[in-house]
Amino acid sequence: MDAHHIDHIDEAKTAIAAGSRFWRHAQAPCNLGHCDPASASATGVGSCGDKIRIDLCVENHTIAQIRCKPEGCVYTVACSSAMSVLAKGRTIDEALQLQPEDVVRELDGLPDDHLHCARLAVNTLGEAIAEYYRRQLTP
Repeated sequence: MDAHHIDHIDEAKTAIAAGSRFWRHAQAPCNLGHCDPASASATGVGSCGDKIRIDLCVENHTIAQIRCKPEGCVYTVACSSAMSVLAKGRTIDEALQLQPEDVVRELDGLPDDHLHCARLAVNTLGEAIAEYYRRQLTP
């Protein structure tokens, strides 16, 4: 864990209640790693420089597995985890309906200056889904 990540953990502790779902996602993120083989993958880079890589394993037009590799602050880690929990088990079309506000609700809130982390998670999911569709159209 780098110094940047540790600084943001201290900052987050003062901003968000310790018992919240945010802390569960931040301290024990869900769905970390890679799918092998992945049906599609995407990497998104946020305005702050944080990154999220998402791998999707799609079966019968449903996200059977989703794996994330967040790189950045604790907010990006928590948003990536929350988004993956919300997307897993949904059809591709249902997953495309996820909004940053859904991630914020799953986390019991985010400070306004870190809402971009929820957008990064949802936008990267959308990019992975777009890649899935491209792969379906390519013979």
